[in-house]
Amino acid sequence: MPCRKSDFCRYHAIHHTLMDSQKGGPLLDHLVRVLVVEGEALFRRGLTTSLEAAKGFSIVGATPDIDEAYRLADEGSPAVALLGTTLMDATGIQLATEFQRRFPAIATILLSHNEHDDEFFAALRASAAAYCGRNIDEETLQQYIRRAASGEYVINEQLLSKPYVAARVLDQFRSPLDQGQPLSATLMPLTERELQILREISTGHTNAQIGEDLGISSQTVKNHVTSILRKLAVNDRTQAVVTALRRGWITLDDESENGNSGLTSIPTSRLGSASE
Repeated sequence: MPCRKSDFCRYHAIHHTLMDSQKGGPLLDHLVRVLVVEGEALFRRGLTTSLEAAKGFSIVGATPDIDEAYRLADEGSPAVALLGTTLMDATGIQLATEFQRRFPAIATILLSHNEHDDEFFAALRASAAAYCGRNIDEETLQQYIRRAASGEYVINEQLLSKPYVAARVLDQFRSPLDQGQPLSATLMPLTERELQILREISTGHTNAQIGEDLGISSQTVKNHVTSILRKLAVNDRTQAVVTALRRGWITLDDESENGNSGLTSIPTSRLGSASE
């Protein structure tokens, strides 16, 4: 029996949808895009093979080279970067720190060759979303990746099982206060650029205005704002500013030298989501 036109159209649509999925189209939109940066070839292949075999992940690249990692991160737009600590031209901590500076919207997970508390503390300071050893089981690592991609900081939960590191974190907060220094000098998850952007937000500036003031694109500002919201676990820009004020990371006088007075001049209708 000849195929009806509607059947042909339905088949044609399904065919093209499947073809798009093979090219990274609509059916792959829900996949978590992952970049793997690891110095040891065998372990690097093991990570990529494991994630490719699992459901819900797309590998945008795997490399032992840092410059190549930056290129892949820029071109592939991964949600999560798995960073090994056995790299030839830098430590995993250094790479995680630089990733936060260059790609604030990408969550980083550090995979340590030899786990220890000092490295965990450094990973915490580098704003890593999670820190784990190479003996981690596949299912747990996949959970960490999914949670990091959704904006969670698994490392905060991991901290509870490390009393030595927790004590060091508390010391970071106590010492400046004991010495009469502002709280802004203590350990915090935000970079200096992110603090600059928060100060701009506190005056009610839009992403376009902030980008013009700082000499960066509005898309870069949006990426930084997304990172700020994720790091502070808040839903909008207003909550981010309030959180930063409460913790002493910015003050009402931050913009006074430019003729502004921080939150005293905020038009609340202009404090919204990351995209504004």
